[in-house]
Amino acid sequence: MTAYRFRVKFEPDPTAVWRDILVGSDRTVTEFQSTINQAFSLDDEHLWFFGTDEDYWDSKIKYQSPQEFDGSVGVDPISFGERVENAGETTIGEMTRQVGLEQYDRICYLYDYGDEWQFYAILKEISSEELDDKEPEVVKEKGEGLEQYDPPGQNQEWLPEPLDTELPETAVPTKDLRALEKRDGIEHVIPLLSLETGFGTVSERFMIQYEDVGYVLENFKPGWDVVEEVDGTGTSEEELLTALADAARDWHAEIAEMSGAATGQHFDEQTVEAMHVELEAELERKGYGHL
Repeated sequence: MTAYRFRVKFEPDPTAVWRDILVGSDRTVTEFQSTINQAFSLDDEHLWFFGTDEDYWDSKIKYQSPQEFDGSVGVDPISFGERVENAGETTIGEMTRQVGLEQYDRICYLYDYGDEWQFYAILKEISSEELDDKEPEVVKEKGEGLEQYDPPGQNQEWLPEPLDTELPETAVPTKDLRALEKRDGIEHVIPLLSLETGFGTVSERFMIQYEDVGYVLENFKPGWDVVEEVDGTGTSEEELLTALADAARDWHAEIAEMSGAATGQHFDEQTVEAMHVELEAELERKGYGHL
């Protein structure tokens, strides 16, 4: 029994808009595609394909919509010499074997050849506890659905109070982050990526924990993004902090994976652990070194 959990990210805003989709190995690529479109509030009226990594049109193998593959839409399949497969006759298990997907590898998905809605999907987990014929299901999500007929990439990032008015667009002084803990309703602020500058220590990544929700934030150009939101409703302060710390560790692993894909390098577990150093030190300082 095998199922795959893919984190499907909207290319123009990958930290703010994504869906985790669990799908059995015997389900077709077309079924997976249909679930993606529904999850992001897109229609299913245009041509599409899946490709390798984040290559899109440069992919060496493409899994095309059945309508394009068999020519039933009245146009010849678009091909640039790459291998082309029928997504309606290819299962998810077959695609992962053909592409050679392993955990944390990725595929790309392009929908609508005119507007070119671009997504990439990271293989987050291979589960042996789900049935091979499990229907595609959204098991986790972040961000609102897309406005299909607005230009892609126009979503505005939302920040929780008081960060929406107090965070500068650039890295923030670490002392200012720590001062936020004195505010009512804010339990913990934990810097995750601090840098020494001529103006003192600044942070480009941090966690903030409120009474019933927590966030991991990262500074990207031109400002801050909420990388992860963790719902702590009905949990204790320590349980929420644990979940938030786990989310930060997951983000560190994802950063290493994305950097490796961009540079062609492989980052081992020691590299990822090195990214956890500030997190672990902050937890120890607060008396939560056991988390």
